[in-house]
Amino acid sequence: MKKLLPIMFLTAVLTFGASAVMADETPDKLPQKPPKEQCLKQRQSFEKRLNLTEKQKEKAKKIHQKGAKQMKPLMGKRNELRKEIAQIKKSELDENAKKEQIDKKFKQMRELDKKAHEIRKANSKEFEKILTKDQKQELEKMKAEGRKNFAKHHPPRLPFGMFGPDFKGGEKGIFPPPPPPKEEK
Repeated sequence: MKKLLPIMFLTAVLTFGASAVMADETPDKLPQKPPKEQCLKQRQSFEKRLNLTEKQKEKAKKIHQKGAKQMKPLMGKRNELRKEIAQIKKSELDENAKKEQIDKKFKQMRELDKKAHEIRKANSKEFEKILTKDQKQELEKMKAEGRKNFAKHHPPRLPFGMFGPDFKGGEKGIFPPPPPPKEEK
C-alpha cells in the first residue's frame, strides 16, 4: 500500500508530461483557407459595393483565374520549402549548419514572395483598368478602410535591424525602456 501511492503519482506525472511533449510536437499547420461560402459572400459584397456590371464581373473572374494559375506553382514551391525547413529543424545537424540551410530556404521563399507580389500587383492594375472612374474612387475608399482596419488590429513592426549589432539604442536583444507614464492634469 505504501508503494502504491508513489507509483500512482509517478504514473500521473509521466502521463501528463508525455501529453505535454506530444502536444508540443504537432506539425506546423498551414493557414486554413476560409470556407467557400465566406469567400463567396466577400466577393459578392465587393462586387455589390463597386456596383460591377455583369460584363465587368466576367472580366474580373478571368483576371482572377489567370492570376491564380500564375500563383499556383509559386505557392506549391513555397509550401515545399516550408516543409523542408521543418525537416531541417528536426534533423540532427549542428546548429550552424541548420541555420545556414534554413537561411538559404528563407532566401528562396523571399524570392517567391517577390514574384507573387509582382503577379498580384499586375493583376490589380489589370482589374482597375476595367473599372469606371467612380468605381476606382470607391475602390480607393475600400483600400483605405482596409488599411485602417489592418492597422487597428496589427501593431506596427519594430524598425528593421533595431536589435542588430548596429543598433545605437542598446545592446542586441535588449528592449528600450518604456516611455514614461503620461501625467494627468
